[in-house]
Amino acid sequence: MDNKILFGLMCCFFNGVGVPCFMQGDSGKGTSRIVLSVVTLGVIGVINTVYGIILGIEILNMPDEEYASKKGTFYRGIPG
Repeated sequence: MDNKILFGLMCCFFNGVGVPCFMQGDSGKGTSRIVLSVVTLGVIGVINTVYGIILGIEILNMPDEEYASKKGTFYRGIPG
């Protein structure tokens, strides 16, 4: 998660399946996002994708110093 651009893009495209959670080291949240997405037939996955796009844009627009200070605390979505 040292690369801000990579992490921002992963949030934009793969937040629905929990990839950013796995990248931050929280496999519990990542796994629960996958399970909730399957159980709700993708509804939670779509909601998390929208949240991920918003979070990814915020991450890509923030300065490097702010990103470094908040590293590991970026969670947006269900569960979050």
